[in-house]
Amino acid sequence: MKSSLGKTGTFALQFREKYLRSLHDLRFFYDDVAEIGNAETAEHAFYFVPGLNGTPGQMRFLLPSLIRVYGNNVYLKSLHLPEFSARVATWEKYTVENIDRKLAQLREDLVNLLAKFERVTVLCSSNGFYDFAAAASTFAPNEIESRVQVGWGACAPDHIAPTRWQNVFYPLNGFQHAGHRWFAYPNHNAFWLINPEASTSYAWSDRVTRSLQKFDLESRFRYFGLQWDYVSTEQLNMAVRHVVAQIRRPWNSPTEALVASNDGYWRGKSRQNIESEIRHYLPQAQFEFKPSSHLWVVNPSNMTEILERMKHK
Repeated sequence: MKSSLGKTGTFALQFREKYLRSLHDLRFFYDDVAEIGNAETAEHAFYFVPGLNGTPGQMRFLLPSLIRVYGNNVYLKSLHLPEFSARVATWEKYTVENIDRKLAQLREDLVNLLAKFERVTVLCSSNGFYDFAAAASTFAPNEIESRVQVGWGACAPDHIAPTRWQNVFYPLNGFQHAGHRWFAYPNHNAFWLINPEASTSYAWSDRVTRSLQKFDLESRFRYFGLQWDYVSTEQLNMAVRHVVAQIRRPWNSPTEALVASNDGYWRGKSRQNIESEIRHYLPQAQFEFKPSSHLWVVNPSNMTEILERMKHK
């Protein structure tokens, strides 16, 4: 692979091999299923915008909540391009050219959905909201606000801050791609107190009890008895900031904003500061803070609650 430049970590090649093999593993939600239901007969249309390194298949995690609230006659479509496939290495995805293609596809999807449905519900995951906001601001003011309802789960900041974990793990498995440093960090429930985003499972209980596995929802690979994920705060921050720079105006319509109280990406910011940053893009945001980490805040119970509110507005 030609993505290795500059000084690499001691086990960089071995880690990358494990990761690239894992992209072809069988997953429950981490795949490229981008459409569910019949657009010609559905009563309700939903459009899913994944976050960074998210995939279309993740929208199936929402399906039980959607059916519980809206019934069986629903149509789900996800933003998707081959460049962002679950089978593509994450460092290959986030180029300026790919990002611009994604924003153009998002706008085209909205146009096509609004041609078929009187009303469309957009469900954004994590940083995916900024993609939506950038594409939505290319429409004329008030052109689509009355017909598009937005829910934002696991609200994320508009930038990615550097992390001390890079200093620890880059010498072990890091490498450079397109001038950006990438490294893999470990996940284990024992690391929760260090970083709540490093957990591997979540004990969800609501009439029934389930152990939800992060491995099924996000890209993870196994090595040295741990689960690992690759990240580059440099390249991913470039990607997010490139999108944010294209947001011409706020999304000025009531929006449900689901925020994790223990979200590691906000780096201990107060609730007031979080609300202030989000309102810069969503002046009419209606907040719901839940005691969870970034991923697990979008569990079925919380999403059912949010969808119930959205349905009755």
